[in-house]
Amino acid sequence: MSGIRVLLVDDNPSARALLAAFVEQAEGLELCGEAGDGWQGLELTGRLRPDLVLLDLIMPGLDGIGFLEGLSGLPGGQKPRVIVLSGVSTDAYVQHSCRMGADYYLVKPVNLHQLAQRISALFPGGEARQESGPADWLLLRMGADSRLEGYGQLTFALELVAAGGPMQMKEIYLSTAAAFRTTAACVEKNLRTVIRGMHGRASPLYLKVMGLDSLDRPPDNGTFLRRTAAALAEKSTER
Repeated sequence: MSGIRVLLVDDNPSARALLAAFVEQAEGLELCGEAGDGWQGLELTGRLRPDLVLLDLIMPGLDGIGFLEGLSGLPGGQKPRVIVLSGVSTDAYVQHSCRMGADYYLVKPVNLHQLAQRISALFPGGEARQESGPADWLLLRMGADSRLEGYGQLTFALELVAAGGPMQMKEIYLSTAAAFRTTAACVEKNLRTVIRGMHGRASPLYLKVMGLDSLDRPPDNGTFLRRTAAALAEKSTER
């Protein structure tokens, strides 16, 4: 990671102090500002253009959900990535935050090692990526974007299916959500995003594995996982 500008949006001074110390000590992170509520957070986001916002949900004035809604109204430029850090673990809050654009949702007290992992997943820093297994190998050659937040979740889900795991999509979503400490709804959305990106790039290997002669519409998540798992099984028998 290099040059990642971080904005803290949290009404609790102690929580901000802990996060500020984490950011300042982490290699490649730069603390560019702090806000005590959503209104101030939006103002600083528009002015400072951070790469990443660490966002609390329950705040006076404009809360975290309002902040996420307000990001769409900021003029010009690229929206920052957002990791929600909240003491609220209710599934409805998690799902709504993801629908509004949060990249990850971590429950307080925050595990700082886990937070560092999530930041690394969002900002690979352009370094050469180490392939970690057959599923990783195949997805990258099919055109998957490893920078997307759902890439790791797709790899995990594919490994589940390839290992003969449950084929009910609900079970796959729940198992993946538990591994990544998010919700099944977020996993479903993130997998769909990665698959649509691959479909748009339409690499020859992707078309071959999906059995497509032309591009109509992307396969659903279940179809993608079944066909890609079959390709993995075929590859393993060739060794």
